[in-house]
Amino acid sequence: MHRIASQITLLLLSLIPSIALAENSTPEGYLANKPLVLEVRYCECLAIKTDGTPSDLLPSFLRESSLLKVSVSSTDNGFASSGELAIGYELKPVTGSPDQFQFNYAGNHTTSNGDSAGNGGLLLVQGQWVNLFGSQHETQTGSQHSSVAVRLAKPDGS
Repeated sequence: MHRIASQITLLLLSLIPSIALAENSTPEGYLANKPLVLEVRYCECLAIKTDGTPSDLLPSFLRESSLLKVSVSSTDNGFASSGELAIGYELKPVTGSPDQFQFNYAGNHTTSNGDSAGNGGLLLVQGQWVNLFGSQHETQTGSQHSSVAVRLAKPDGS
């Protein structure tokens, strides 16, 4: 009898994590505690015109780049990576400016032409893309570029 009771107890305990996680049935369900999304785009292409400002990303970059999304809070730090990109970050709100954040980062983007890396700090305005870092290599067939850009948005993309 004691053995049957132990088996039933183990069965019930094994179901508790499933019950607790049932309310988060979509990936977005986990955003509740971190209401912002750090979006990082990267590719072996040019992100901005050579005479453009950092926030003027080329439409081709937005189409061709890979996208890494990380849920964050307004005061956060962390690390995210994919096969080609690794980035550590720190995010702090700017006092008196609810849509502006101090963003400190260190990142590395691995491409077929080598690695590019960048680190520093900058002001992020929620919803605006900023070109972080990249590289340019001259080859016999022309210039090869790599680029990394970032923005902070709400989960709905605004």
